Amino acid sequence: MRGNFASTRLSASAPLDSPFEVDQYSPVVKHHGTRTALSFELIPPRNSTDSAKLDELIQGLAAYHPDYVSVTSSMRSDWLAGTTALIERIASTTDLRPIAHLACTAGPKVELEGWIRQLIDVGVRGFLALRGDLQPGQTSLPEGYLPYATDLLNLINKVQEEEAFRLAAGKLALSVACYPSGHAESKHFDHDLDVLLAKQRLGADFAITQLFFDASDYLEFVEVARLAGVRIPLIPGIMPITSLARAKRMGELSGLQVPETVEKRLASATSPEEEYELGMELSAELTRTILDAGTGGLHVYTHNNLAVTRDLLGRVGIQQP
Repeated sequence: MRGNFASTRLSASAPLDSPFEVDQYSPVVKHHGTRTALSFELIPPRNSTDSAKLDELIQGLAAYHPDYVSVTSSMRSDWLAGTTALIERIASTTDLRPIAHLACTAGPKVELEGWIRQLIDVGVRGFLALRGDLQPGQTSLPEGYLPYATDLLNLINKVQEEEAFRLAAGKLALSVACYPSGHAESKHFDHDLDVLLAKQRLGADFAITQLFFDASDYLEFVEVARLAGVRIPLIPGIMPITSLARAKRMGELSGLQVPETVEKRLASATSPEEEYELGMELSAELTRTILDAGTGGLHVYTHNNLAVTRDLLGRVGIQQP
């Protein structure tokens, strides 16, 4: 659980008649739909072996009829070239609705603008706008790059306005990241809230959380964000835990430390099979707690592993239709 979580800060739009209590886990905006909203994160292939497994993965995830899939962008998969190629592959073989990760780190502003238009060409109607991770020793992005995700939202909005006729007077879905356990570079929690509110004002339709290890981190974060005036959906990003090494690696990449309780539980395993079982049950417990609190959707970080994704969803009662 994040220390010193509760904040006295309230924005001008915050409800004044909803006092926050740390032990009262309520997402405020309760789920009233007929089913849990579901989405998946996919990673573009990094080699021919990865590419050969993609069709089974895509078809397997499509069987759940997710509301959308997000496609990542990274240096290891040739930045937006890899993102675009995978989205074209998805569009040609399924009716899945893809949103594209777009990171400030992927290139200078002029290149990003061209990629936004190219991604719209291949059928993208939504973007996840990110600053992206800085390289070791890097304190800021090079000249010509957009420094923050809010700048990227402005750029997407500009292109959207210029492409209004092509979008049939519609609107691109804009999503952003949020951080239940705090952003690694954040000065304090209020700063995280200010950034999220700025993203909302710039047209973000929903936010997907970075991974977290404790359900209370997410539920408390949502409660405080609501009191601060955040009204967009805050969709929990769930990472299935398959081993202690994987948990530590993903925590390191996200600037998070694996909680001692989680580390001890996984370290007690006497075999890889038992470690996997313990990790997956931890993931399922976290997910059940979030859903039982009234949260209406999940975003699963699949790591392109269909079997693990199916296992997690089965444990929380989500089956293929």
